Amino acid sequence: MRDLRPGQIRSRGRDEHRARYAAYITSAAWFRRRTRWVEEEAARVAPSPVFCLGGCGRRWAVSRDDLHHCSYDRLGDELHADLWAMCRSCHDQIHALMDSTKSWRKLPLRLRNEQALAVIRARAAAPPDPAARTAADYL
Repeated sequence: MRDLRPGQIRSRGRDEHRARYAAYITSAAWFRRRTRWVEEEAARVAPSPVFCLGGCGRRWAVSRDDLHHCSYDRLGDELHADLWAMCRSCHDQIHALMDSTKSWRKLPLRLRNEQALAVIRARAAAPPDPAARTAADYL
Protein backbone atom coordinates (compact mmCIF):
# COMPACT_ATOMS: atom_id res chain seq x y z
CA MET A 1 0.00 0.00 0.00
CA ARG A 2 1.27 3.43 -0.86
CA ASP A 3 2.25 5.92 1.85
CA LEU A 4 0.10 8.98 2.40
CA ARG A 5 1.05 11.92 0.20
CA PRO A 6 2.97 14.75 1.88
CA GLY A 7 0.50 17.06 3.58
CA GLN A 8 -2.31 14.51 3.41
CA ILE A 9 -4.29 14.28 6.62
CA ARG A 10 -5.20 10.94 8.10
CA SER A 11 -8.88 10.38 8.66
CA ARG A 12 -10.88 7.50 10.00
CA GLY A 13 -12.63 6.96 6.66
CA ARG A 14 -9.35 7.03 4.73
CA ASP A 15 -7.72 4.64 7.21
CA GLU A 16 -10.70 2.26 6.97
CA HIS A 17 -10.58 2.31 3.16
CA ARG A 18 -6.81 1.73 3.13
CA ALA A 19 -7.12 -1.16 5.60
CA ARG A 20 -9.98 -2.73 3.59
CA TYR A 21 -7.96 -2.35 0.36
CA ALA A 22 -4.79 -3.81 1.94
CA ALA A 23 -6.71 -6.82 3.25
CA TYR A 24 -8.43 -7.40 -0.08
CA ILE A 25 -5.34 -7.05 -2.27
CA THR A 26 -3.63 -9.89 -0.34
CA SER A 27 -6.71 -12.13 -0.18
CA ALA A 28 -7.51 -15.32 -2.04
CA ALA A 29 -10.55 -13.50 -3.49
CA TRP A 30 -8.29 -10.92 -5.18
CA PHE A 31 -6.06 -13.63 -6.65
CA ARG A 32 -9.13 -15.42 -8.00
CA ARG A 33 -10.35 -12.11 -9.51
CA ARG A 34 -6.93 -11.51 -11.08
CA THR A 35 -6.99 -14.99 -12.63
CA ARG A 36 -10.54 -14.48 -13.91
CA TRP A 37 -9.57 -11.04 -15.32
CA VAL A 38 -6.65 -12.60 -17.21
CA GLU A 39 -8.92 -15.28 -18.67
CA GLU A 40 -11.50 -12.66 -19.72
CA GLU A 41 -8.85 -10.39 -21.25
CA ALA A 42 -7.09 -13.25 -23.06
CA ALA A 43 -10.42 -14.27 -24.62
CA ARG A 44 -11.20 -10.63 -25.49
CA VAL A 45 -7.91 -9.94 -27.29
CA ALA A 46 -7.21 -13.44 -28.66
CA PRO A 47 -5.08 -14.37 -30.46
CA SER A 48 -2.98 -11.36 -29.42
CA PRO A 49 -1.18 -11.32 -26.07
CA VAL A 50 -2.15 -8.89 -23.31
CA PHE A 51 -0.04 -5.73 -23.34
CA CYS A 52 0.52 -3.05 -20.72
CA LEU A 53 -2.11 -0.35 -21.14
CA GLY A 54 0.45 2.37 -20.41
CA GLY A 55 1.82 2.46 -23.94
CA CYS A 56 5.29 1.10 -23.14
CA GLY A 57 4.72 -1.83 -25.49
CA ARG A 58 5.59 -4.52 -22.93
CA ARG A 59 3.71 -7.79 -22.79
CA TRP A 60 1.76 -7.99 -19.56
CA ALA A 61 2.14 -11.04 -17.33
CA VAL A 62 0.01 -11.84 -14.30
CA SER A 63 3.05 -13.28 -12.51
CA ARG A 64 5.04 -10.01 -12.51
CA ASP A 65 2.77 -7.10 -13.43
CA ASP A 66 -0.13 -5.24 -11.83
CA LEU A 67 -3.83 -4.73 -12.32
CA HIS A 68 -4.57 -1.08 -11.66
CA HIS A 69 -7.91 -0.22 -10.06
CA CYS A 70 -9.29 2.75 -12.00
CA SER A 71 -12.35 2.62 -9.73
CA TYR A 72 -12.82 1.49 -6.15
CA ASP A 73 -16.61 1.68 -6.32
CA ARG A 74 -16.95 -2.10 -6.65
CA LEU A 75 -13.90 -3.21 -4.65
CA GLY A 76 -14.25 -6.95 -4.22
CA ASP A 77 -16.76 -7.16 -7.08
CA GLU A 78 -14.87 -5.30 -9.82
CA LEU A 79 -16.08 -5.13 -13.38
CA HIS A 80 -13.58 -6.11 -16.04
CA ALA A 81 -13.29 -2.45 -17.09
CA ASP A 82 -12.46 -1.38 -13.51
CA LEU A 83 -9.05 -3.07 -13.83
CA TRP A 84 -6.24 -2.12 -16.21
CA ALA A 85 -3.21 -4.26 -17.07
CA MET A 86 -0.09 -2.23 -16.27
CA CYS A 87 3.58 -3.04 -15.88
CA ARG A 88 5.08 -1.89 -12.58
CA SER A 89 6.80 1.10 -14.21
CA CYS A 90 3.65 2.43 -15.91
CA HIS A 91 1.61 1.71 -12.77
CA ASP A 92 4.02 3.76 -10.67
CA GLN A 93 3.92 6.55 -13.27
CA ILE A 94 0.13 6.76 -13.31
CA HIS A 95 -0.03 6.99 -9.52
CA ALA A 96 2.79 9.54 -9.37
CA LEU A 97 1.02 11.71 -11.94
CA MET A 98 -2.41 11.46 -10.34
CA ASP A 99 -0.97 12.25 -6.91
CA SER A 100 1.32 15.03 -8.15
CA THR A 101 -0.92 18.08 -7.72
CA LYS A 102 -4.11 19.14 -6.06
CA SER A 103 -5.69 19.86 -9.45
CA TRP A 104 -5.25 16.20 -10.47
CA ARG A 105 -6.65 14.98 -7.16
CA LYS A 106 -9.77 17.15 -7.55
CA LEU A 107 -10.83 15.29 -10.70
CA PRO A 108 -13.29 12.40 -10.40
CA LEU A 109 -11.26 9.19 -10.08
CA ARG A 110 -12.28 7.63 -13.41
CA LEU A 111 -11.54 10.85 -15.33
CA ARG A 112 -8.26 11.29 -13.44
CA ASN A 113 -7.22 7.78 -14.46
CA GLU A 114 -8.17 8.26 -18.11
CA GLN A 115 -6.35 11.58 -18.40
CA ALA A 116 -3.25 10.32 -16.58
CA LEU A 117 -3.18 7.29 -18.87
CA ALA A 118 -3.35 9.57 -21.92
CA VAL A 119 -0.37 11.58 -20.60
CA ILE A 120 1.68 8.44 -19.95
CA ARG A 121 0.88 7.05 -23.42
CA ALA A 122 1.83 10.36 -25.03
CA ARG A 123 5.13 10.37 -23.17
CA ALA A 124 5.86 6.81 -24.30
CA ALA A 125 5.08 7.69 -27.92
CA ALA A 126 7.00 10.99 -27.98
CA PRO A 127 10.32 11.01 -29.80
CA PRO A 128 13.33 11.58 -27.58
CA ASP A 129 14.23 15.18 -26.87
CA PRO A 130 17.29 16.04 -29.02
CA ALA A 131 18.48 18.45 -26.32
CA ALA A 132 18.72 15.53 -23.88
CA ARG A 133 21.33 13.68 -25.96
CA THR A 134 24.78 13.02 -24.64
CA ALA A 135 28.09 12.78 -26.47
CA ALA A 136 27.76 8.98 -26.47
CA ASP A 137 24.69 9.26 -28.69
CA TYR A 138 26.84 10.68 -31.48
CA LEU A 139 29.58 8.01 -31.40
